[in-house]
Formats: sequence, C-alpha cells, structure tokens
Amino acid sequence: MSNQKRPCIARLVLCIACFSFDLAALDSDRDQPIQIEADIAVRDEGAGETRYEGNVILTQGSLRITAELISIKHDSDAADKIVATGQPATLVQQPASDQAPVDASARQIEYIRSEDLVRLIDEARIAQDGSVLSGDRIEYLVTQRKVKAAGTPGPSGEGRVEVVIPPENLRRSPDNG
Repeated sequence: MSNQKRPCIARLVLCIACFSFDLAALDSDRDQPIQIEADIAVRDEGAGETRYEGNVILTQGSLRITAELISIKHDSDAADKIVATGQPATLVQQPASDQAPVDASARQIEYIRSEDLVRLIDEARIAQDGSVLSGDRIEYLVTQRKVKAAGTPGPSGEGRVEVVIPPENLRRSPDNG
C-alpha cells in the first residue's frame, strides 16, 4: 500500500471510531467497536462524508444495519448523521438483555446524533416480540422514548399507520414482563 493511501485510510478509521450509536440498546453496545463491510468505501473530505456502497453491513455490539448504501456525514469533531438506503435497509438491535430484539426496516433509515433521532422513511416498519408498527414514516426520539408514525397520504387525504399487537402482549402487565 502506498504512503499516500495510508493517511486517507487512517482518517476513514478515525471517522468510524468517532461515530457511536446511542440508540436505546444494550449499554455494552456503545463500548464495542464499529465494523463496516462493503464492496466500496469512499471518503470525501471536502463534502464531509464517507460512503459505503454495495452489500453494506455495519455492526456494533448487538446493532446490525444492512443496506445497499450507508453514508456517514461528519464535521471536524465527529460524525453526526448516518443514512442507510436499500430495498429495504434493515436495522436490528437488542434494547436490553431481557427484551426481544427490535427489527426495523425502511427504504431509508436515518440516525441524527445531535437530535437523538432515528427516522425510518418509505415503507417503514418496526417489529418487536410479535408487535408491529408500520407506515410511510416513523420517527423515534431516543432520549424522550417518543415514537411518531405517519401513513402515506392517499387520494382521500391522510394516510394510515398500522399497529399489530398479539394477544399475549396485551395480557402482559408491567410487573410480569
């Protein structure tokens, strides 16, 4: 490898290391290294962006994102925004050791660290322990633990969201899980 390529690779690794997912997840996830596999990786210093293209897999602890393209936007301090796109892009993460994994998918998944916001856009779906929320757009404010879903507007106006809750999840009380 030439000496000219080493500084670019070092900056690329530094960019990845500075970006940590603070989603509602296992505490140990934040302490795990981020690993990204892709067919192509391109770092554009001028645009403040690193792009990973082709069968992209990002893992950090229990977090796993798969996509056709992952773009990480960053400023001089750290990465602030990740955008994953695919047909669909997927995100799977273990929220706590005693909870089932969260399985999310959409054509576009955005994580904006400065706003602590996860946004699923276009054919958005979140499933956990048999319960499913789907719509055109789902936003999750992580620190507030607040979810907002919107459906695709149709010819008659507002779109619809769909929520499916299995009977066994309705019978659970906060005391018995």
